Amino acid sequence: MSFFKLHKPSVYKYKPIYYDPKKEVQEERKKRMEQANKPAEEQAKGEYEPQILKPGIFREIAEKEKRITRRKARGSNFRVIIILIILLAIAYFLMK
Repeated sequence: MSFFKLHKPSVYKYKPIYYDPKKEVQEERKKRMEQANKPAEEQAKGEYEPQILKPGIFREIAEKEKRITRRKARGSNFRVIIILIILLAIAYFLMK
């Protein structure tokens, strides 16, 4: 019997993950072929199928959102300028 109880260090089980782009493309192609070979009835069932996350997909989504935001801001700025011109024209005619 000991006076001090020493704990064993916890074990970290590291499993490395390797990304193989060729294998990803091959699996995606295989999945598309299986989908194309299914009868129309099975395709119309509407089963939920999660989207496969590919490397760089978050960057693509962020860039798309950024373009949409810029387009909306540009349209908003244009409306503000038009409203200011109209208000200045009204003020000019009221002062006259």
